[in-house]
Amino acid sequence: MLESMTSATLHPLPCLPDDVFPTSADWQGYFFANQAHRLSLPWTTDYRLSAPEKRAIAHSIQKFQLGESSEGSHLMAVARVHAERILDPVYVDAVKLFIGEEQRHAKELKRFMEQEAIPLTRKDWMDSWFRRLRKCANLEVALSVLLVAELIATIYYDALKQATRSPLLATLCTQILHDEHQHVRFQGQTLGQLRAAYAPWMRLIISLAFKLLFTLTVVIVWFDHRSTFRTGNYSLPDYWRTIHQSYHWAKSLMAAASTPDATL
Repeated sequence: MLESMTSATLHPLPCLPDDVFPTSADWQGYFFANQAHRLSLPWTTDYRLSAPEKRAIAHSIQKFQLGESSEGSHLMAVARVHAERILDPVYVDAVKLFIGEEQRHAKELKRFMEQEAIPLTRKDWMDSWFRRLRKCANLEVALSVLLVAELIATIYYDALKQATRSPLLATLCTQILHDEHQHVRFQGQTLGQLRAAYAPWMRLIISLAFKLLFTLTVVIVWFDHRSTFRTGNYSLPDYWRTIHQSYHWAKSLMAAASTPDATL
């Protein structure tokens, strides 16, 4: 199971130091470096999933592949509004690179699924609900929804990595886990900055709403994807404990980024 959310466990892939608050330019540089120094995926492997392995992961990988495939047009639009307000045009470039990483995940998962004869799915009610919620919201709500999805991804892809003996899927999950770790930092720190100007009572209400969204999603994801989690060595108590460790890590990122001297 995923024992730590520290970037030290994810070396030698590029990462930003955990003890600094990166600027938009820092994030832009990170995304470029991450694009240039990805793991080499063993696409030519002869290994093919066994029938039990495929049954354990097919349903869930279809849905997660769909979730990674958003075009990100609404996120780009609200990011531009935010960047104009804070006079930070580089933030838009960083968000565009972030969206590119999510789309790369979708493309590589699709290629793996095609190699294993796992059909794609084009519709899922939870994915549709998340997309609808993001599209009718401002940057803060859109990032909050994204952050919930990324926190779950940091657990899901660890389970998926352990659910089969495929070296290709294991390497692909390792890369995605690395990327998602940094995505949580990127969104968490931005959310902390967005909420810094709120009165304490407003931050409390927003925090409770975020916790409700997170908890509902966590419960739904377990029941929808429990075959993959269980095959990947996550019992329900393990899943619940680990996902809440990730939640508290994200909360600490937001709290630290909301201090007056923190910068985007």
